Amino acid sequence: MSYIVDHNEPTPKLVERLEREHRELTPELDRVESLAESGNLSVAQSVLQSLSQRILRHAVEEKARIMRIIAEKAPSEMETSTDIMRYHRRVTEFYDDKLPHLSEMPTSRAKQEIKDFVVELRKHHEEEE
Repeated sequence: MSYIVDHNEPTPKLVERLEREHRELTPELDRVESLAESGNLSVAQSVLQSLSQRILRHAVEEKARIMRIIAEKAPSEMETSTDIMRYHRRVTEFYDDKLPHLSEMPTSRAKQEIKDFVVELRKHHEEEE
């Protein structure tokens, strides 16, 4: 999967758009969490799958642009960029390795995987803003 990243988008517009995307994802993540908690795992899995392009594109874009900005403007914050890289790797691992196999997992484990993913997304969004 490849995404085109606009490296010419002004940083303030980039930040504004990424924050808006975080806000737009919030109700979807709430829905996924609610579906998982109520045991409707197949629908939660479908919703997560439908969000995959948005979430992965967003993660790739953050990694490509935000990490570059940190490296250029605030090299002392490189630990933050390492955290961003780890987060993006976990997002990719969830979509590649866990989501396709949720239906094969015991219900309690599948619920926990979904919950952990949603919690991590929310935490990441809060930290960025």
